[in-house]
Amino acid sequence: MKTYIVKYEIHFNDGSKIKDKEMKVKNCDIAIGAQVKLEKYLKKKYDNFESLVVHSCKEDIMSAFNSIFDGDTFGGGSPFGGNSSFGDIFGTN
Repeated sequence: MKTYIVKYEIHFNDGSKIKDKEMKVKNCDIAIGAQVKLEKYLKKKYDNFESLVVHSCKEDIMSAFNSIFDGDTFGGGSPFGGNSSFGDIFGTN
């Protein structure tokens, strides 16, 4: 799963806007999935939400790189350390 950085603005039912917002959206396979996930979140957060305007949606390369060292890769184990052995990672134990 990937993390995306989404730059966007929010439009409300009363005609007001919130511009120049940015948020990291985690655990998405593709960019459009990150945008949909963000829109669902904003609909819950704001009662008068009307629409989401996305200016950019880019994969956060640094979070993907960091996940290798945090143990998020290979289903929770990492060949660089962590609490799983090689066999646990690939299901051979």
